[in-house]
Amino acid sequence: MNAAEPASTGRASVKPASTDPASTDPAVRDAVLRLTTGVTVLTTLHDGRPHGSTVSAVNLVLRNPPILSAGLRGGAVLTGLAVAAGQYAVNVLTHRQALLADWFANPDRPAGAGQFERVGWESDPDTGLPVLRHTLATLVCRLEDLVAVGDHELLLGRVISARSGHGSPLVSYGGALYGTEFHDVARRRGWRAPAGASGTGFD
Repeated sequence: MNAAEPASTGRASVKPASTDPASTDPAVRDAVLRLTTGVTVLTTLHDGRPHGSTVSAVNLVLRNPPILSAGLRGGAVLTGLAVAAGQYAVNVLTHRQALLADWFANPDRPAGAGQFERVGWESDPDTGLPVLRHTLATLVCRLEDLVAVGDHELLLGRVISARSGHGSPLVSYGGALYGTEFHDVARRRGWRAPAGASGTGFD
C-alpha cells in the first residue's frame, strides 16, 4: 500500500516497469498479496514544512548497521523531499491507526503542513523531523542511497535513533489492512530428525 502521489518535478525518471509476464500473472499477484507486512507512515521535513506518506513496503535489510529499505512509486513527492532533506522517519502504525494509513495514502489530502492539521504529531528533538504520536515504533533514518527498481524507488536509510511504543501492529495482507492477535506457536530450536527417521515430520 503505497500512497498515490503526483510525480515530483526536476528529478530523473526511474527505469520503466518490467515486461516480465510474471508481473501480470494473477497467480503471482495473489501469492505476493499473501506476504504480510507492517504499515508505516514515512515523514520528512523540507523547507520547514512536514510531509508524510503511507508505505507498507518497509523492511530491515541489515542489523549491523541497522539499514531499512522503503519502497515508493517512482517519482513520489515524498521521495524527492526525503532525498533533499537527507533524512526521514519511519512511523510504525498500531492496529488503532488504520485511519492514519488511509489519510496519508489519500492522493487528495492537502500538501505539506496541511496534511498534519488534524493529526497528532510532534518534532523529533534531535532532527526536527515530524513524528506521529502513539505509534508502535518510530525509527529516524539518515538516507544512505536511493535505488531505482522497475517502476519504484527504494530509499535505503541507516537508523540513527529509535523509540518504541505500545500496542499491536497494523498489517497489510491480501490488499487490505488488519489488526493482529498473537498466539504462542510450537517450536523446536535446533531441531533435528532422529537418525533413521523417514519423511519430513512437518505438515
